Amino acid sequence: MTKQTEAFTKYHRYQLVHGDDADFISYQRHLGDGVWQTFSTWMIPRTDCH
Repeated sequence: MTKQTEAFTKYHRYQLVHGDDADFISYQRHLGDGVWQTFSTWMIPRTDCH
């Protein structure tokens, strides 16, 4: 299962994606005509807390 959350302005956005084993944040820039290019992606691994 994947869930996405976005925070963006007109020219850049951060996208938070929740996966089954990890979360990811990607930084994207708007290139025009509805095209977004990903410049960086960070993985946030999930850990078991007992």
